[in-house]
Amino acid sequence: MALLLSMTGIGIGSAESGEERLMVEIRSVNNRYFKLSLRSPDCFAVFEPEIEKTLRERISRGTVNVSIRLESRGLPSAIRIQQDVLKGYWSQLQPLAKELKTKPPRLSELLTLPGVLSDESQSSTAAEEHLALLKQAMSSALDEFEAFRCREGAAMQADLCKQQSLIIEKSQLVRETAPQVLQEYREKLLERINQVLANSATQVTPAEVVREMSLFADKCDINEELARLASHFEQFEKYLSDQISQGRKIEFLLQEMFREINTVGSKANHAAIAHCVVEMKAALERMREVIQNVE
Repeated sequence: MALLLSMTGIGIGSAESGEERLMVEIRSVNNRYFKLSLRSPDCFAVFEPEIEKTLRERISRGTVNVSIRLESRGLPSAIRIQQDVLKGYWSQLQPLAKELKTKPPRLSELLTLPGVLSDESQSSTAAEEHLALLKQAMSSALDEFEAFRCREGAAMQADLCKQQSLIIEKSQLVRETAPQVLQEYREKLLERINQVLANSATQVTPAEVVREMSLFADKCDINEELARLASHFEQFEKYLSDQISQGRKIEFLLQEMFREINTVGSKANHAAIAHCVVEMKAALERMREVIQNVE
């Protein structure tokens, strides 16, 4: 089964436990490499390596933006004031303020001191619950994300096949037209020779005509380029039918196709072939634009 994946995608997943609800949103755009941009609550910072590992297992390249939101409904704040610690600071600062003849600090200023505030959401139990929610929401978001990329990839594959068919059609026309190039050159050459001979005593031997025709035939021979182009078409079909999206390999293959088509255009001295080459280049350029968004 053919499989191309778009580097552009979106997926949203959620998970709930008690009064907590976790939302994960994954968006991606094309990039030659894998690049992660993560936005999440501070309490999820410890999970960042695991989040990236999970994403890399299913996404090989692209700029991936992940947003994680944790919502709590009906729960009191997880932030707690450690009263014993706060009283300890206060009992030490009051006499010190009198001794220095200055005003003691306000209680609100003491809240920034170490140990005064504690976050219960950072407890090991809460971390385990958050990790379970995260895995569930991530899995759901990735499934939706991959389904989106598959739909986009199928549309791009159809476009690639359409452009490839056009190139194959034009390359076949070039192959059929190529023998006419030599025949037309022979007719023009003989016509010019006859014109020269009619006005001078110059003699041209058949061997000289044959040698000139051989030199021209070697110069404009495009059979080798057409053979390589046909081989590239076969490889292209193999990449399309691969179970892993082969966007980068196809991108390199298209560069080789362009090289062969460009050589055909420069060697074949014929208007009809030149027109075919222009159409093949236009189709190939469209394929190169499409493949820029394929993983």
